[in-house]
Amino acid sequence: MNRQRSRIRSGTTLTAAAMQDSLSGMAQNEPILIDFEASCLPEYGLSFPIEVAAARIDGQSRAWLIRPLPVWKTWDWSEEAEALHGISIATLESEGLPPEQVLSELTAFVGLREPYSDADLDQYWLETLCQGIGAGLPFAIRFLGEWMAAQSCTRPEVDAALEEARVRLPQAHLARADAKRLALVVRLLMENEPA
Repeated sequence: MNRQRSRIRSGTTLTAAAMQDSLSGMAQNEPILIDFEASCLPEYGLSFPIEVAAARIDGQSRAWLIRPLPVWKTWDWSEEAEALHGISIATLESEGLPPEQVLSELTAFVGLREPYSDADLDQYWLETLCQGIGAGLPFAIRFLGEWMAAQSCTRPEVDAALEEARVRLPQAHLARADAKRLALVVRLLMENEPA
């Protein structure tokens, strides 16, 4: 990257392909945060994914409502979960996208970034989505605590970032809001790194 910056400063023009390689290099290994909402928690029955969101640390985010597959219509639905996230079966039927489209667009949005979540259940719901449409897993979702440990984040730093993110983005139990809040936590921790 520094070599490319020096070429730009010296007046050498980068080709479009070189610019794309540079952007891909920056995105590679950059965390992206993923959050799913589901029909219920697994301990309450057979659950399926109803919404997924991904948020980048630069603030960009996407969210998708997932139209239930026919097989999922016999699975469990929790009224308590619906009360938290506010997504009804009727909303999913009318506004949800086909699961194949959701997976394709999610995969494209993630790109070369490293997907993380604050719960192992998000990997389970990604697997459920893929199995439902007969697709292979496009990526694995890692636990955000692994990233924090690799960055040597201290407990006080994590607690402060979590609290600041909750103050700035208080809405919870919507996939987009949760993913954006986690991305903000990561950005705050990265900004706190010594130069």
